Amino acid sequence: MVFIICIVSTTLVQDHPTLLQLIGLGSVVGVLPVYLGLAAALILFKEGRWAWQLIGVSTGILLYLFFDLMDESLELVNSPDMLSWVVFTGSFLLSFFGLFLVDKYWQGKRKHASPASLLPYTIALGMGFHNLGEGLAVGTSYAQGHLALTQLLVLGFALHNGTEGFAISGPASRTHVDAKNFAALGLLAGGPTVLGTIISAHALTPYLSLGCYTLAAGSLLYVIISLITCSYKGRLMQAAIGAGLGISLMYATGAVLARFIGMEI
Repeated sequence: MVFIICIVSTTLVQDHPTLLQLIGLGSVVGVLPVYLGLAAALILFKEGRWAWQLIGVSTGILLYLFFDLMDESLELVNSPDMLSWVVFTGSFLLSFFGLFLVDKYWQGKRKHASPASLLPYTIALGMGFHNLGEGLAVGTSYAQGHLALTQLLVLGFALHNGTEGFAISGPASRTHVDAKNFAALGLLAGGPTVLGTIISAHALTPYLSLGCYTLAAGSLLYVIISLITCSYKGRLMQAAIGAGLGISLMYATGAVLARFIGMEI
């Protein structure tokens, strides 16, 4: 994985990025790491006895990402600028209640499916909003010719996104995941990264960045609430321990990246 990232990073050129280059960047940053993380988690923890610990890890990872996104969003909000507050509040509420309606729609379409079987898709959708913001950051940096920064972003986001597969795998480990579901989950979570890199190279404003961050934060908050509700119906202590491990994993990953490549995620 690191080898592939290094190859892509060294092939970046100081020209106006082509569509193919932007798609490649988004795929390496978001799609490939999510698939690898999801596959690794499902293989390593395929025994059902680890399900509640994985759900806890999922909760911890999402909690970390939620507060990180809120911090990023508040940095973009300008107190005298009322429009930024409208974008912040509107995007947050839209994603939170929008995901609630999507979740209810899915449950209505699959009446015989339990909420737990639909939860991996809800998590993947929330992750997709989050990765859209990361794609915007990578694409903007590359389009502006900041190749060194782009290389750091590619490396940092890709390694970080590998842990997101574990977040999806928690609820997924309690249900049967066939090839079709595996492909859909990875594409739903990682695919928006590609969209973000394409959009950012052509049209990006602070309001768009703010909207993407708060869309992600609102959707992740809904997913966190769903996971906590699910934990109360199962083994709460195991889920709580897993949540602590998930937060520690994300913090450790961020600390390592900050220490060795000077990048804060």
